[in-house]
Amino acid sequence: MYRVIWIQMLVGALVAGVALVHDPVAMASAVAGALNSLVPNAYFARRVLGATAGDSPRMVLGKWFRAELGKLAMIAGLFVVAFAFIEKLNVVALFSGFLCVHVSGVLASFTVDPYGGDQP
Repeated sequence: MYRVIWIQMLVGALVAGVALVHDPVAMASAVAGALNSLVPNAYFARRVLGATAGDSPRMVLGKWFRAELGKLAMIAGLFVVAFAFIEKLNVVALFSGFLCVHVSGVLASFTVDPYGGDQP
């Protein structure tokens, strides 16, 4: 599962590199958008994958819901911070970075074996 996070980091770096061709403001905005997706996803993965085999299904489901709510709250909060504190913000680059990293995580999750290990 952590392979998904690494793939998201790589996609975030690629989006930032492409945005740098446009201008440094676009690159900074793309990095902010990429981090806005990457950090909450890493938090979610850490919380959910921390479940042990001895946990009851109810406890695992509770961890899952709390982690998802925390992830959504982090995404909303990070967007608020980006809009409030980044003076020169390229909104297209911000959302492009966010969407590219987010979609790459969804697509990369298809390569993870649901029964324990990563597929080659």
